[in-house]
Amino acid sequence: MRFRTLLTASALLVGSFASAQNQNWTTTDINGNTHSIQDYLNAGKTVLVDVSAHWCGPCWAWHNSQIMEKLYHEFGPGGTNDLMIFFVDGDAASSMALLQGGSGSQGNWVQGTPYPIIGPNGNGAALRQIYGVTAYPTLFMHCPGASAGVTINRQATWQQFFTSWRNGCPAAFNNGANDATLLEAESGVLCPGEHPKAILYNQGTSTLTSATVQLMQGANTLQTVNWTGSLPRWGSADVDFNTVTVSGSQNYTAEVSLPNGTADAHPEGDTEAYAYSLAPSAQLATVHLELKTDNYCEETTWKLYNGANQVVQQGGPYTQNQQDNTVFNYWWNLNPNECYRLEVLDAYGDGICCSYGNGYYKLRSNGVLITQGGTFGAVAKEPFAAGLTVGIEENSLESGLNIFPNPTNGDVRVELNLLSAANVRFAVMNVLGEQVASTNRSLGAGVQQVDMSLNELPNGSYFVHIIADGMTATRKLTVNR
Repeated sequence: MRFRTLLTASALLVGSFASAQNQNWTTTDINGNTHSIQDYLNAGKTVLVDVSAHWCGPCWAWHNSQIMEKLYHEFGPGGTNDLMIFFVDGDAASSMALLQGGSGSQGNWVQGTPYPIIGPNGNGAALRQIYGVTAYPTLFMHCPGASAGVTINRQATWQQFFTSWRNGCPAAFNNGANDATLLEAESGVLCPGEHPKAILYNQGTSTLTSATVQLMQGANTLQTVNWTGSLPRWGSADVDFNTVTVSGSQNYTAEVSLPNGTADAHPEGDTEAYAYSLAPSAQLATVHLELKTDNYCEETTWKLYNGANQVVQQGGPYTQNQQDNTVFNYWWNLNPNECYRLEVLDAYGDGICCSYGNGYYKLRSNGVLITQGGTFGAVAKEPFAAGLTVGIEENSLESGLNIFPNPTNGDVRVELNLLSAANVRFAVMNVLGEQVASTNRSLGAGVQQVDMSLNELPNGSYFVHIIADGMTATRKLTVNR
């Protein structure tokens, strides 16, 4: 588990947090707008106050997870209008220059932040004192009618954080029996044959069984879907517009109406903008993943999904301390012209770059970059289409690897051909991406054989990853007794 110390120039910030004693504050944000927290609470909203500092690494990691941006978009003033968020730079030295990424700051806190920022002119420090903050970041949740704000823990995904928030302030999200809304798409990238979709979300207290969803481009209605199903409260479903074909980059607007055949009790959030484009294409069906871990490699995993949404390759988590800041290379021969999706996951929810090591992933085919990244929250999703032909890429470990017998009753032999002596790691992963067995061997050059006993594993499918000299090869293995 990750543990991080938060240091000021003179002291270690530690400790537990008491509830705030005063929520009736008024302050001014960096754009000169005045905000009274009591006004928002009196309007029935719940308010989140993120007390951070411009120099704080964990604060920057939480900020870059974009969880607060997501919640503000969906449920803030431009969405369902149920909540409000404030970012507070509690350091007394806060200034616009530091908030915009000046020397001594973690980065540009202003860019891309849609909710109010409070900090310069002592405004942020005053709020920090009101809340009695002794560690950054600390998040305070205010509920309508409550006498004080209380601390709320960060979560790895926006769904987990939203669940925690709405469980703490249920009244703010109780907008009637029939309340449908639309969420933004997780990805605006479509593979060949895919169509635009809207994400229908049930905020009503009743099960949602029907709704009308329209897709529009400008003033033109492209398709109307009379959706039926069974969505419990807080459940979501994709609504596919299967008569609409995307070419190039296109902007759409979707609108939901008539939840359960009645007027929406809370029509805010019923409209959502969608931007779609086509997935990048690999030059060949042979694809190369280069992955560099950060300082916390044990938090990193990845999965490759085929067009049927099945996991066909996966890797990680990596060995703590031993494989931090390490480059791994994987080669795959994929089905020509099929659409795939690479997902790179971080268990802590702050990606693999750049506060705690400069990790990254780069996906190439025939030496040409398909996509790359490293700055994300809990997961980065990268759809792409494989090319038409299988190519040849240099991976001697892949070409010389054989695992037998397969299926096995528990004992297997791994045969590999090494160009030079190397320390070789053998890791066995289950279909959930969890490491269930591993061993390390120092092997010489040439053809080598290593026996592994998997007798403790239950019957099922596994992936065996072999890593040597920065090259990685993977084989699927079935245990069947």
